[in-house]
Amino acid sequence: MEPRQRRFVIIAAVVVAVWTMAPFFWLLWASLMKNADLNQGIVAWLHDPTLQNYARVFGLAGDDEGYDAIFGAQTVAVGNGFINSLVVALPTAIIATAVATLAGYAFGRFDFRGKNSFLFGLLMSRVLPPIAILIPYFTLFNAVGMIGNPISLVITYLTAIIPLLAWVLMGYFATLPLEVERAARLDGCSRLQVLWHVMLPMAAPGISAAFIIAFLFAWNELLFALVLTGGSEWLTLSPALIGVSPIGPLGITPMVVFAAASTLSIIPPVIMALIFQRYITRLNIVDPVTIRGV
Repeated sequence: MEPRQRRFVIIAAVVVAVWTMAPFFWLLWASLMKNADLNQGIVAWLHDPTLQNYARVFGLAGDDEGYDAIFGAQTVAVGNGFINSLVVALPTAIIATAVATLAGYAFGRFDFRGKNSFLFGLLMSRVLPPIAILIPYFTLFNAVGMIGNPISLVITYLTAIIPLLAWVLMGYFATLPLEVERAARLDGCSRLQVLWHVMLPMAAPGISAAFIIAFLFAWNELLFALVLTGGSEWLTLSPALIGVSPIGPLGITPMVVFAAASTLSIIPPVIMALIFQRYITRLNIVDPVTIRGV
C-alpha cells in the first residue's frame, strides 16, 4: 500500500472510530455528572464526578434532588432487569446457536428432498413484522398461564432468531473446504465425529458470531418483553429502562440516571464480545493433522 493510501485509510479509520464511539463517550461522561451540571450543556466540564447515579440505578443511594419518592421503584426495576435479561438472553443464545448450528450444517452441506421448501419456510418466518404475531403469542401464553414468565420470552425469541442464524450459518458452512471433511471420513470418522471434531472447530468464528447475535437480540428486545413481562417481577432490562427514561411515562427523570443505567446495559454485550473476540477474528485455517479424531 502506498503512503498516500495508507494515510487515507488511517484517517478514514479514525473518523469512523470517533463517529462510532462519540455517543458512548458522551453517555459515560453524562453518567458521572450531576443533573445540574449536565443541564449546562453536553460539553459542560466534569467538575465533580460522582458514582451516585450508578448507585441510584440499583436503589443503593439517596437522591439529593428530590427524585427518590418518584423513581425508587423504577430504579429497582432497572437493577432487577439486568438479572432478568441475563436469565433470558443466555439460554436463548445457547439454545438458538446449538439448533441453528445443526440446521446450518445440514442445509449448507447436504442436498435432500424438500430442502428448498424448508429454506423458504425459514425465510417466510422472518417476513412478518413482530407486531403481527404479538397478539397471538400473548393470547397463547395467557391461556397457559405463562404471562410474566421468562420461559415465554425464551420460546418467543427462539422462534425469531433460529431462522436467521440458520441462514447465516448455512452460508458459512457452505464456504468451508470439503477436502478436510472427506479426509476425516476416509480415516474412519462417523458423521457425528466429523461434525464435532472437524466442522465445529473450523466454523468456530461463525458460531461465535451467531451466539453474539442471538444474545444481543434477546438482550435488547423491547416489544415482546414489554407485553409478556411488563408489570411482573420478570420485567427485563429494555422495558425497565423506559421507567427511567427522560421521555418515559413520567417524563421528568434525571438524564444522568438514565445515562448511568444505559451505560451499565452496555457492559454485558461488551464482555460477551471480548470473550468471543479471539474466535471471531481467528483466521479460518485448520490443519487436518491437528484435528482430534482424524
